[in-house]
Amino acid sequence: MINATQLNYSPDKFVDREEELTELEQRARALLEGRNGHGVLIFIGERGVGKTWLRAHWREQLRRQKVPMVWIDLREYTGKDPTWAVADIIRKVSTATKGPDEGLGADLAEMSRNLFAHLRKTLLQEKGFILFIDHVYESEWAMLPLLEDYLLAPLSVEPRVLIALAGRGRLYPWKTPELGVKANLIEVKPFSDLRFTQWQLERQAPQAVGEAPEIHTITRGNPLANYLLALRGVNTGLDWSLEGLLATIPEDHRRKVREYVEALCVLRDFDEERIPAMLAIYYDDPSYQNWMYAQARRIREELVRWALAHWDTEKRSYVLDRIIRDIAEQFLRQQRPDKWEALQKAAFNLYTRWTQEYPRTRERWQQEAKYHQQQLQMTPDQSPVEKRD
Repeated sequence: MINATQLNYSPDKFVDREEELTELEQRARALLEGRNGHGVLIFIGERGVGKTWLRAHWREQLRRQKVPMVWIDLREYTGKDPTWAVADIIRKVSTATKGPDEGLGADLAEMSRNLFAHLRKTLLQEKGFILFIDHVYESEWAMLPLLEDYLLAPLSVEPRVLIALAGRGRLYPWKTPELGVKANLIEVKPFSDLRFTQWQLERQAPQAVGEAPEIHTITRGNPLANYLLALRGVNTGLDWSLEGLLATIPEDHRRKVREYVEALCVLRDFDEERIPAMLAIYYDDPSYQNWMYAQARRIREELVRWALAHWDTEKRSYVLDRIIRDIAEQFLRQQRPDKWEALQKAAFNLYTRWTQEYPRTRERWQQEAKYHQQQLQMTPDQSPVEKRD
């Protein structure tokens, strides 16, 4: 039901992104004019921030400008044999660039050589082309080394090719510098200004424009969260919105993953030592306190796998994605206040104990204990989203 209500891209419903589109337009123009048009772009940003819509809008602009481009969606290859999948991708790039469909070769190496022989005789001598690879990081990683060796790596050094990679979750550790350390990151951010949230709702959910200020306070401008919350209203839509943000997780995993998110959402960061303590309170089951490190690690890996959490180098621990944490905590505080309070108290008690057990990091744990104490002292009409960062 949630999936059916998520809005598909439409040019007349697109809002803002002037800065990002200007950069993308400059790169496309450089490609067409033959001046340093090559390179690799990687779209990054939290769940629901608008990466898909930005790519779709850019793609529409390029189509109107008749810029040669090839679009590959790696979701099509889920569960497929990696060698077969990469061979099929090479064939698709060949046919999309008016090359042969059959007879490219007996193995990936030969297919790759023949593809590049075709490209260098045609597009790479004329005006180049743009290759979009979507859903990269949540795809089958066993396929990516082959895709790198036989397509992406040789393309990444061609002077008339622009590669755009996108997906959710942890970035794949490419061994080719042009795909890794030399790649250009395009960070898509939430709407920083209330006006953009208002404009979005005017175009996508006009019935909720009057609630734009409150929605923006809760979502901090995340477009998907804005839209989902607008569908049901700020008073009853938090449960719906959280389900929508988790809708990309298969249904048979989603309930448990949501429970893990709710158990950890009051924490500013977490690790395998804190996971059992919070699960024990969330499930009201002290046996979680006896978990081994490996059991807690599986929970952490599950959250990272579904791109709901990531490593924070500054905190030197894991953090839930901001929008996931915001909506989950607001939901608990509004719909399950006893559980929210119990989790806050558990975190306060845990950090207070750690100030004694870990003297070298006492100051850090004192700050965390103080933070949770402040959360518990807030009145019901105060927003933890506004107060906690």
